[in-house]
Amino acid sequence: MQEHKKPSFLNIVRYQLRCPSVMNWSYPLMLSAIMTALMFSIRMLTKRFGSPIPATSLIGYAVFETLLILLAAILPASLLSRGLTDRTIGNFTGAGSLILATISGIPIMLITTALYNFSAWALLRIGGKMCFPLFFYHVTKPNKLISALEIMTDSVIPAAGASLFFFGLLWSRFRSKERFVGYIIIAAAYALFSFDLVSLAGLFITGWWCSFLRTKTGNIAGPFLCLISSRLSIFLFSGTLNKVDILAIQTYSDIDSVYFYSSMPAIFMGVILLSFFMRSLDSFYGTYTDEEDEKILDASIPAFDKGINLTIIVSGALFLTMWILVCKGVHL
Repeated sequence: MQEHKKPSFLNIVRYQLRCPSVMNWSYPLMLSAIMTALMFSIRMLTKRFGSPIPATSLIGYAVFETLLILLAAILPASLLSRGLTDRTIGNFTGAGSLILATISGIPIMLITTALYNFSAWALLRIGGKMCFPLFFYHVTKPNKLISALEIMTDSVIPAAGASLFFFGLLWSRFRSKERFVGYIIIAAAYALFSFDLVSLAGLFITGWWCSFLRTKTGNIAGPFLCLISSRLSIFLFSGTLNKVDILAIQTYSDIDSVYFYSSMPAIFMGVILLSFFMRSLDSFYGTYTDEEDEKILDASIPAFDKGINLTIIVSGALFLTMWILVCKGVHL
């Protein structure tokens, strides 16, 4: 009787890390993590050898942020969604759902801004120092042209990349009965992708809500419009609810109490508004969804446990290493 040879360790690793014949949810995360690590390395090299454009200027931020979105979000989504384009982008289900998704950006802004202020205070209170994001910019004399460039580089481009990758491709790799855990994984990945410790809690909630919108609106336009609306709604509450300027404070006592007085009711209002939008979108979703179509689509998606393999370890190791370096401030 011929003995079967056990596969070598190298062959097992190759099998675990190869592109799956039917795309799961973990392989896109690994590819995105690798591309993010590449962009992280480029950022460190420009810091060490110098750059004609300062990385913390608006132009420098625009270049680095755009490259990050292209390499770590749009490129993986484009490469891995072949044959899955319709599922990734979704279907147009009507203007009503998109209007609701757009307006829901207002309560998202209220919640994320409030959490940002509380997180900045807690970070300085507990840690004693501020952890700056991997990519950030500082503008001394804003004008209309600068504001337009800010919105484009810190909102429109990132929203497009996130909608295509996180709420498009990654969302499509979870079956309908596994979407709750899918929301958590997508929201966590979306938050970690920012490398912004102060915004981490707010970005997790944003990621969870945009995953919910992707399900209820049936396409990536819902999350995209929500993210843009969230950014633009800052102008509606200018002077009433503002973000703490982490570049202008050194200790937690430098944060004026007015930030807390405005943040507490903002969270309360945001939660109430989100609950309203959630009920409305649930009702809308129930009118157009077809359980039979869902079952057919689920049959073509790998089970959740198929994505639990070596790719998760690689992704986690890369993101953990980069996050530790960011928290140590090696990029400053």
